[in-house]
Amino acid sequence: MKEILDLSSNVNWDFPKSISTLDKRVAQSLFSFNEKRETARKMIAEFETVTPFSSPSEEDGSCTRTFGSTLFKILTDILKTGDFHTEYQPILSLETGKVFAYEALARFYVEGKSISPEFVFNELHQEVDLFFEFEKNLKRFQIRNRPQGKRLFLNLDPHVCKNRSQSIDWHEFLSKERDIVCEIIENTDSTLIEDTRFCLDALKQLNIPIALDDVGGKRNLFCFDFLEYSKFIKFDKCWLDLFRTKAYYKNIVWGFLDFAREADILCVLEGIETQEDLLIAAEMGFPLVQGFLFQSKNLVV
Repeated sequence: MKEILDLSSNVNWDFPKSISTLDKRVAQSLFSFNEKRETARKMIAEFETVTPFSSPSEEDGSCTRTFGSTLFKILTDILKTGDFHTEYQPILSLETGKVFAYEALARFYVEGKSISPEFVFNELHQEVDLFFEFEKNLKRFQIRNRPQGKRLFLNLDPHVCKNRSQSIDWHEFLSKERDIVCEIIENTDSTLIEDTRFCLDALKQLNIPIALDDVGGKRNLFCFDFLEYSKFIKFDKCWLDLFRTKAYYKNIVWGFLDFAREADILCVLEGIETQEDLLIAAEMGFPLVQGFLFQSKNLVV
């Protein structure tokens, strides 16, 4: 297990020639971990002064009972009126303590009540044409209302970019935008490797940076080939439980983080909800973090 050392930021890193390259890397990594931990502590002090924003509770089962077949009419009306809602969740750097980017997360409200986005998107998969049009217009809304000056992570389901016609539409739309990262997500268990590969190839032709979402999640479809497309890897929040209960799983993530540094890929740990979560992320050596700990009412439109 790696130790976190209290090293001064003024340390001179001119190593003697007798120290091996591997030893240098280990020492520099330990220094980096310590720096991230100190940044995390400063972030905790800052966010202690911010009133957290609590999302309304969402029950998929109650959604099914309440809306039934009327949901598609509701979604069609949203599409016609443009009455979309989005939360822009910050992704923060543990190098600087500052916002690195925002992820656009769809939110749904009917008669003042929140509907689970997971439920909505699962239902949309049943109506292929509606799903495609809904997603295109939702993304336009999210880009139009984005926080300025930062990258924007857009969730893209391979089911809406799985043929030439759809990829052409996304090309015409996204090629005009800047500082966009497409986050490849899976809203159902039916996502196929080849569908995802087609989507990744289409985005690669646009030179749009790609993020793999929920790596290690219980319902995640992961293929090592996809790493060749990716500039970001987002680790599912379930890793936090594994770090606490099965410490040997840390070795998997440390290996991934070492690989990512050499491959010029940035890793994000999702699900940061408590100060303890943030300190774990820092001590693991994640460069980026995301979660409800950093949520704000001002970032919901």
